[in-house]
Amino acid sequence: MGQILSNPVIDKEINEGSDGFTSFGLSTMQGWRMSMEDSDITELRLFNNDTEEGHLALYAIFDGHGGSSVSSKCSQAMALNIKNLIHRYSGKLHYKTILREAFLEIDQEIRDNQELVREQSGSTATMTLISKKFGKIICANSGDSRTVLCRDGVAKTLSYDHKPNMINELSRIVAAGGYVEMGRVNGNLALSRAIGDFTYKNDVTLPPEEQIVTVIPDIMEHSIDYTRDEFLVLACDGIWDCLSSQDCVNLIHYGINTGTMSLADISARIIDVCCAPTIEGSGIGCDNMSIVIVALLKDGETVEEWFVRMKQKDLPDTISFEERRRMIYSQYLPERDIFAITTPKTDISESRPQNNTNNNKGSLSNTGFQSIANEDYNGNNSTYGISSKSFGNDINLQIENDITSKNGSLDLFTIEKLIEDGIKQQQQQQTGQGSTSNEDKDPQNFKFNPAILTGMLNSFTTAAIGEPAPFLSEEEEESEREIEQSQ
Repeated sequence: MGQILSNPVIDKEINEGSDGFTSFGLSTMQGWRMSMEDSDITELRLFNNDTEEGHLALYAIFDGHGGSSVSSKCSQAMALNIKNLIHRYSGKLHYKTILREAFLEIDQEIRDNQELVREQSGSTATMTLISKKFGKIICANSGDSRTVLCRDGVAKTLSYDHKPNMINELSRIVAAGGYVEMGRVNGNLALSRAIGDFTYKNDVTLPPEEQIVTVIPDIMEHSIDYTRDEFLVLACDGIWDCLSSQDCVNLIHYGINTGTMSLADISARIIDVCCAPTIEGSGIGCDNMSIVIVALLKDGETVEEWFVRMKQKDLPDTISFEERRRMIYSQYLPERDIFAITTPKTDISESRPQNNTNNNKGSLSNTGFQSIANEDYNGNNSTYGISSKSFGNDINLQIENDITSKNGSLDLFTIEKLIEDGIKQQQQQQTGQGSTSNEDKDPQNFKFNPAILTGMLNSFTTAAIGEPAPFLSEEEEESEREIEQSQ
């Protein structure tokens, strides 16, 4: 897993659009990772003008590892490569072959770029090409990102995760001179197919499909039946580590049935469900997260009409976002405010317009982390912060305990709450003293209560040791437990 942050970066990049053939909502979040290594493609129409290929839509998720260079290159170049291949082999090659060639081509382009090779990074890729002319979905997948089709409320996988322990993957790895240890290729890489990762592709006597790690994608083709097929989901393993394919489909139907959420809202809320509330667990939910939901629209159907059609489906009751999150992280969640760590209340508008004729990019910001944890701000106990009632004789100890987590890392949510409480307390004191000066009323002139400021500074010193906080191996965790027991 590598090093992670002491608090997640919860800004969500969103993108949504519709053109009468497909409609999509995408959300991505860096989360607990040190940097964002995911990228994506959302091309409503691959060719701007009508061609003999007809209307083609392209969607893809790239999950980088070891750096973001390879995944970024894929999102920048893959669509153009596919268009060039379609023009080059027009009428001669099937889309399956074109997608396979596109993966090989992008891999070679990256190998030829010494700057990208030096980073020693790689990326998974799950990609769907949707043809209106042929009524087909062609999915190409390399790695452990995944594409799922929802048909009559049931998840149908259009790709398979490429893990080293799979018998066909293991056979290739061993035949090429590699090995699998602890579920990882040569004890290091947790997936067996990827773009990049040239450390595992150096045997010049072997073709690409026989290398220890291969770029060759599995490709599946599906004929669209609009009476049954509803939507596609493409997501990185940060989502699939927390949810099964059917779990994800159920959550999307739950969001649809609320009647107030767009596809982008639903995507963002699924990320909230999956993002770990703490780093004290098994490690799931601490990855970058990217998910795109693609609605399959009938001829002439608007996205609003699609939502109505989906709600009319007679499907079993689906589980709520809150219930699913509790099922994943029951031992780590507070009794209320279960989305506090992931979603400021002002972020997700559950009445965002559901139709958009263009690709609209934006972000769901965690500006100031304000109002994240405290529903009853005025004096009642809060989950992630200290209330105004907690100020007392032992204020420094109280603040230090509240502002740092068990692993000694900073709780930024509480820090901002303390800043606000310090200002409010000073305001109240000056108001009680009858101060009427405009200068005194200026928030910039307010001073913190000395006890509050001292406690904050002490907690910063204590917590600094814990940033960033790496995951411990099983051996290290066992060693720590033995030390604690002996003490």
